[in-house]
Parts: sequence; structure tokens; C-alpha cells
Amino acid sequence: MLRSKSVLMLLLFCCFTVLGDDEGIPLDRILPPSTLQRYTDADYSEQMKIIRWTIQNTCTRLTVQVARNEQDEYFRRLEELKILGDEALDRSRQTTSEKMLTHKEVKSLEIEIRRTLNLLEDLKMEVHYEVRNHFYPAVDSLDRLRKHLFLQLFEAARSFETELGSPALGFAGGRVLLRKPSALLPVQGLHSIDRFTEEEFRSIQISRTLDDRIEVILEIAESRLNEIERREGGAEWDEKDPNPLEFYTYEDLLHAYNRALEAAMHTIDDDFERGISRMDEIEDALDELNKSCREFEPRLKKMEDLIREIKSLELAMKLSQAQEFTSAALKGTETGLKSIRKEE
Repeated sequence: MLRSKSVLMLLLFCCFTVLGDDEGIPLDRILPPSTLQRYTDADYSEQMKIIRWTIQNTCTRLTVQVARNEQDEYFRRLEELKILGDEALDRSRQTTSEKMLTHKEVKSLEIEIRRTLNLLEDLKMEVHYEVRNHFYPAVDSLDRLRKHLFLQLFEAARSFETELGSPALGFAGGRVLLRKPSALLPVQGLHSIDRFTEEEFRSIQISRTLDDRIEVILEIAESRLNEIERREGGAEWDEKDPNPLEFYTYEDLLHAYNRALEAAMHTIDDDFERGISRMDEIEDALDELNKSCREFEPRLKKMEDLIREIKSLELAMKLSQAQEFTSAALKGTETGLKSIRKEE
């Protein structure tokens, strides 16, 4: 009996070694035994689902450990994220079935990785600069996986349509519940994570009411679409002052659009949760965001031709994300407005 158990443990160890990373944390130290066995027996789509769940759970623990400054613990979580990214990339490269490569679980994982990368960028700014280098292996691994997954989805589908998860704004128990996107960092100018200008940043700072802040943020989003369309139409800049977006790339412009929509949702959410604004002001803000997104949606759709012309994977990702944010904001604001007006 003891010999049989020893043989079984040896077989399991060999299995875990194949699945894990030779130089990092093996997969059996990340996944519980039952989950690891299910992962081993599963097809590609189910494996991607397990990877996604594990990344979500790891990020939850990472966030708490960074907040508590548990350095050794969050270093381990970061290494786990790197291993998960490498593992999923290896599995993707080994898969040849087009049905599997374009499965909805693949798209769900690609969306989750983008959220994770945003979270890592935010968390990186919360730790001492001397240890920020520990974030880079995880970021690099997940970014490689994200690009690979997006490329396989794009090549197979030749489409930029995306599947949304939960909306950014929702309602429960007859009460408004606006789900928070990843926390935003302060805007610091052209080279900041948001790609806002200094003037735009100042405008947000001096806006005291919810209505004013939403107006400024939506103007930022619209200005990026206007600039892209101006360049595509070959129109000259005919304003008196220099073009503040002259040195922005297309990727920068769509990145700022995405951050603006995220900021709009976060602003409404924060005002509601903290009771800063009256309910009629919340309603007006939701209505303004809804109207703007209805206008933005077809304009984003037209940009798909630009992507096909430029053939830029990074730009395609930015556009896909912009369409997701816009669709999420539309669905959330419609649900929110319906709930508020029903209570009235």
C-alpha cells in the first residue's frame, strides 16, 4: 500500500512538473489538487476558464497584500501571475482547433487580462519605487498572452465585436449600485497614464459639481474622437491656438478616450456611494453619459476601417476596449435611469 502511494505521488509530481514553470513556482503550488486535476483533464476552453478564475483570485489577494504592505506575500502573488500567463500562452500555442481558439472563454480571458494589467499598473504606483521592478515579469507575461489571444481572435473572426461581462453600472434590490472600475490614478499631463493634457487636468480639478465634472470628462473623450476623424479626413488644424493633441498617436487618443469613460463611470459611482450629489444630479449625470455614448458608439464603429488599413494590433486592442467601455456605460446608464425613474 505504501509503495502504491509512493508511485502515485511520483506520477503526480511528474505531471505537475510538466504543467508548471521550471524556474518559477510550479502550477501545483498555485492550483489546489482537485482544480489541478480538472485542469489536466480539461479541454483548452475549460483550461482558459480555470486560468481566468485563478488570475481573478490571485489579484484579489494581491490587492489586499499590497494595501497591507505584505511584501513577501505580494511578491509571491506577482510570480504566480507570471506563471499563469506563461502557462496559458504555452497552451494557446499548442492548440490548433479554430473552434477552441475563438471560444468565448478565450475572449473572457483576454478581457480579464486587460483588467488585470490596469490593476497592476495602479498597484505598482502604491508600492515603493525600489520594489516596482517585481511587477514587470508579471506584466510582461500577461501582456504577451493578451496580445497572443487577441491576435488569434482577430485572425479567426476578422471582427472587432466583443462580448461584455457584467456592466459597469448595475442595480440590486431596487437600489442604485454602480460598480467601480479599477481605481484611477491622478492625471499628471501628456505622459501620464491617462494621456490627458495639463489644461484638461486643471479643468477636472476646478469642477466642483458632478455635472461640471462629467461635462469636462466627456469633452475629453469627444475631443479624442474628433482628432482621429480630423486626421483621417485630412483636414488642417484651423484654430488660432496650437493643437494640444498634435503629438498624440492614435493609440494615445483611444487610450485617453477609454480613461475618460472610465473616469466618468467612477465619478458618478463615487458621488452616489458617498452621498455627495442629490439623486436628481445623479440622474442628470447618467443621462448625459448615456447620450454621449449613443453618439460615440457609431463613430467608434467607423474606426474599424482605420484599424484594417493601419494593421496595428495595439490600436485594434484599444478600439476593442473603447467599444467595450462604451457599451458597458450604455447598458449601465440605461439600467440606472430606469431604476431611478421607477422609484420616482
